[in-house]
Amino acid sequence: MKKIRGKSFFVGVAILAVCATFLALQPTPTKVRVGTFDSRAVAIAYARSALAASVRKEWEDKYEKAKAEKNEAVIKECEAWGPNHHRLQMLQAFSIASVADILEKVKDQLPKAAQEAGVDILASKWELAYQNPSLEVVDVTSHLVKIFNPDERTLKILEDLSKQPPIPLYEALQMKEDE
Repeated sequence: MKKIRGKSFFVGVAILAVCATFLALQPTPTKVRVGTFDSRAVAIAYARSALAASVRKEWEDKYEKAKAEKNEAVIKECEAWGPNHHRLQMLQAFSIASVADILEKVKDQLPKAAQEAGVDILASKWELAYQNPSLEVVDVTSHLVKIFNPDERTLKILEDLSKQPPIPLYEALQMKEDE
């Protein structure tokens, strides 16, 4: 009986050694890095950029063409776009409205910004309802703002903005245009 126990012990130790070796060879899990950004800064950098100016110019040209052609449907579309777009920009710039429409315009540049910041995910900081402590959260606002080539005045505006909390979205929705 002693020989069997000795063999069993040896087999058990051998199995433990194999398991320990297997575990030691496993890659160390890497920490997921989440890049968060202030969506207000992205909205303002975009609104003051050449990209936004070109979008506004396209709508102005479309409007002028529709007026020349007396195309009432397109005229109404353009006349509605202006105030609606302005309202959206105000909600994005001063509250927590999504900037997904803006980021869609520069989606080809997002991987580079994420790589430069060393993050795996980009998300608005206002949208993180919970974060697991195993995640590393990094502010990448400056990396995203850089995509829009901000001038010094824009950077100053963004610096001042970062010191102010956003207007709660519900309150911003209730505000009138002149407020």
